[in-house]
Amino acid sequence: MFYWIAAIALAITPGIVASDFGGILPWTKYTSALAIASACSIALIARLVSIGCPGEIRLPGRAFAATGLLLACSIYAGLQTVPLPAGVIAWLSPASYSAYVTWAGEIIDIDPSQSIPISLAPFDSRHAIACLSIAVLISFFSVLVFQHRGRMAFLLSAIAIGACSVAVIGLGRKLFPDFHLWSFRSGGEGAPFGTFLNRNNAALAINVGVAAALGLLVYRTTALMHQRGAASMPESGGGRASLNGLWLRDPLLLGSLVSLCVCLIGVLGCGSRGGLLAMLVAAAATTFFARQQMVRLGVPVTVIAVVALIAVVLLRTGSIGPQTLREDTIGQIGATVSADGNRLSGDTRLAHWPDGFRAAWEHFPGGSGLASYGYAYLPWQETSPWRHCLHADNLWLEMLAELGLAGLVLAALATLLIVSGLKRLHRSSDPIDQGLWVCGCFLSIVIAVSQTFDFGLVLPANLIAVATILPVVLARSSLVIVAAKQSDEAGKGAKPKLQLVTSGPWWRSPTPVRQRVVQTGCAVGLLIVAAVAIARLRRDSAVDYTLRTAEIELRAHRTDQPWLDSMAAECRTLAERHPHPDLLDLRTRLEFERGRLLELDAMNVTRLPEDHQTAAYALTSRGRRRLSWRASEPTLSNNVTDAGRSVPALPLLPSFRRPESPYASALRSSEESLRQRPLAMPPRIDQVFLEFVHQTPPRTKTAIEQSAELFRNTPELQLRFGALAANHGDYVTATKAWKRAATLDPGMVTRVLGRARRFPDFPVRDVIPDIADRKARADQYLN
Repeated sequence: MFYWIAAIALAITPGIVASDFGGILPWTKYTSALAIASACSIALIARLVSIGCPGEIRLPGRAFAATGLLLACSIYAGLQTVPLPAGVIAWLSPASYSAYVTWAGEIIDIDPSQSIPISLAPFDSRHAIACLSIAVLISFFSVLVFQHRGRMAFLLSAIAIGACSVAVIGLGRKLFPDFHLWSFRSGGEGAPFGTFLNRNNAALAINVGVAAALGLLVYRTTALMHQRGAASMPESGGGRASLNGLWLRDPLLLGSLVSLCVCLIGVLGCGSRGGLLAMLVAAAATTFFARQQMVRLGVPVTVIAVVALIAVVLLRTGSIGPQTLREDTIGQIGATVSADGNRLSGDTRLAHWPDGFRAAWEHFPGGSGLASYGYAYLPWQETSPWRHCLHADNLWLEMLAELGLAGLVLAALATLLIVSGLKRLHRSSDPIDQGLWVCGCFLSIVIAVSQTFDFGLVLPANLIAVATILPVVLARSSLVIVAAKQSDEAGKGAKPKLQLVTSGPWWRSPTPVRQRVVQTGCAVGLLIVAAVAIARLRRDSAVDYTLRTAEIELRAHRTDQPWLDSMAAECRTLAERHPHPDLLDLRTRLEFERGRLLELDAMNVTRLPEDHQTAAYALTSRGRRRLSWRASEPTLSNNVTDAGRSVPALPLLPSFRRPESPYASALRSSEESLRQRPLAMPPRIDQVFLEFVHQTPPRTKTAIEQSAELFRNTPELQLRFGALAANHGDYVTATKAWKRAATLDPGMVTRVLGRARRFPDFPVRDVIPDIADRKARADQYLN
């Protein structure tokens, strides 16, 4: 009973997590981790209660090989966050050393002799490690829980049903756009589907359901054939007839057929080209390797595929449903291969991958740290698109860049483990082994192909589903052995039969005590690690809640001193326990606003006329406060303007630079954020806005130049960085940034020239790129 309680909880978790945007929200990660840990605790109780019972589950150590690989990955990722001597980091990850010592060290004081971590974003890495620790826990306990045939079938059914729900919701959202539950901004790159924010991530979830449905279909079909004696009949004759007569009377078989049909429609309708490609490659490979099983299943699987295709065609034409199916996979493929479509040649993923390989090489062999890819590639980008690539859209490339040599080794070991395990299952005649083999083969190929064009496996819903199914498949393969003797009926040259390892009475085993103690100890240890991970996820969810609350309320309470004091105190208390970089960035904003109001109070602006109060408030804004300070400094006041408009001088009183002042607190938070993420842009921009506090113009210049270099392929940001530099008379930096913006995007030419003409004595012609069409646009605008 305890095992079944744990099995139900673990099996339905992926579907429930998927219903909440794929599990990307920190609160969802925290609550799902609590539920998983509770289910695993129940499974541990069941394990302890069953010791010595006739039905006790006894597994060899190699059954937990998948858990070992995930644990090794977590341990190495944790080591990447441990500060080590800078000289060691320079050898392990030269680019990480450069990020801390060269990039961040030119803005804030970082001693090259002090210890620094490999990870470029230690807090992000620790969050990812916490999530991975939960996956380790799932992989271990799923092996214990799902070794019973009934629970295996339930697991496959639950995963298939969860994938069907994603497909049905996604199709419903496309056909009924006025249905606002799970409502997203549709269209364009990364368009959503179902309960996922990205259709490629949704396609992986649906393909996992296809794998589960196929495994269940093969298992039940083979079992029914064996029951009817079909194993001794010709595969092309009686077996097929028996199946046609039985499938309606078996609920699991019927459910697998329906689930397979719905999931196929979902893959065809979600709009993911990579998801469809992965499904087709996996189906072809699985069919080739499982020719005998697929002969019996050829008719129903073909019928399902035809029905799914017809349904999608009818949905596309509007024959069924209130309107036509929009942005489906067939339409996406048609747009890709059309004569006037340039989507394939202009795919931003293909353009970005060379930069990803450069980043991986620069961080080799130590890597850049788990979940740090969005920062790791920035200094090495040459061909990347305009957007900030938080992921490589290639999980294997991202793994190489983040984990380095360890990632290569772990990937090779995982491949060997999966291939050897599937080969053992393939040679077994047990129906459940055949079903798990088909499921594992299809799922492994889908992951290998789809994650070459996406990163959906890192989403909690998909990670939980895969970490539940695949370890069960591999653990089952560890129980299959080649019989030592041929049966008396077998011929001399006959193929060896395969049997499951028989446990026998527990007291006859030479290592029962050792096996139980080790596995129980591992289970308890993993639960303790999971408790630490859950505490981490709880703190991260609290930070996320604070960030979202402040984002919503800050605009309305910007001049509310009590609210700012209260929110700043809450952030300060939370940051002392958990100094997350995003929280530090928020604290920088709040402390600036507090200091701004205090400075205005010191100026007695309330006694001034209303229009003067408005002008004083505007003069102390984030963008203008540093300019008004520069205007008050004789050595810095030359060419200081706000987009060409004069800025009144406003010196900063010494009291507002004291360590206890809000402005000084804002500066410290910004510096600490930069230490946590040495290649991030927000703390660099904060250093620019807080120039009137640190009063170091070279630091401001460096922060702008580094920001422009890190985001050199984003024209909109280049326009902003150029404006920041031009406002205080740094026309050299402004010219470089604006010229880069006009080079990247021809539409930026007129905007750049419009900005440049606002500033006195600015060399307007210098921002025009030496490109024919840009020159033509510039001449047309200037003349």
